[in-house]
Amino acid sequence: MSEKLISINNLSAGTKNNQILYNISFDINECEIVCLLGQSGSGKTMTALSILNMLPLNVMQTSGSILYDNKPFNENMRGSFISMIMQAPASCFDNVFTIGAQFKDILLSNNKEYSIEKVCAALEKVELKNPQDILNSYPFQLSGGMLQRVMIAIALSLESKVIIADEPTSDLDITGQKEIIDLILKLKKENKSVLMITHNLAVAKSCADKIAVMEQGRIVDIFNTDELLSENRHKYTKELIAANNWLYANKWNIDLGENYAEM
Repeated sequence: MSEKLISINNLSAGTKNNQILYNISFDINECEIVCLLGQSGSGKTMTALSILNMLPLNVMQTSGSILYDNKPFNENMRGSFISMIMQAPASCFDNVFTIGAQFKDILLSNNKEYSIEKVCAALEKVELKNPQDILNSYPFQLSGGMLQRVMIAIALSLESKVIIADEPTSDLDITGQKEIIDLILKLKKENKSVLMITHNLAVAKSCADKIAVMEQGRIVDIFNTDELLSENRHKYTKELIAANNWLYANKWNIDLGENYAEM
């Protein structure tokens, strides 16, 4: 039986005047990819920020609990036990400093060993060629897909057990999406667990072991990915499936929404 690395129980959060999350409950198990699926504004990123204990100043957890390897949160867990691959990677790097300088700063600030050999090995794992050239480059000199790979390499170097990936494919073309999904699947082979946040059903079903569907701050459906087409699915889940099928409809009767990543 897989070990529970993160357990969220009846989590609610909001501002003084507005509730944002309502009784969120799910687990992330060892070597598991869980997808939070839902439209923009459904509460996916706020759930991730709650897990990281990084809620905005005007938002607070109002009830529920989150356990990390059966322990309460402490500041040392962020970066060591759990880390995050951010959305829009170009906005996550400082264009004044090289990739190498920022990579080094992140590792040292999280009390991790830094060496050129270690960093280059991590960049090679995410299939970035000429890693030394990457380290000498400034963020604006790299594509969005390359920066996303750098962020995954940083997560690997931090040796976190759980990695949150917030819409890692949203700024990429279809080829770039496939490449990032392939890397997410490789994280699982590296004995990592991943919480993937996405609004894209095709992305979710191409990599997730388990999908939790969010609507208006609530998890309305949660299931193993192979149960996606079950009659027991929630009405909102069925609407997402129907919209996905419409989007990928074509005159050749080819299901362009099928899994396009190597499993």
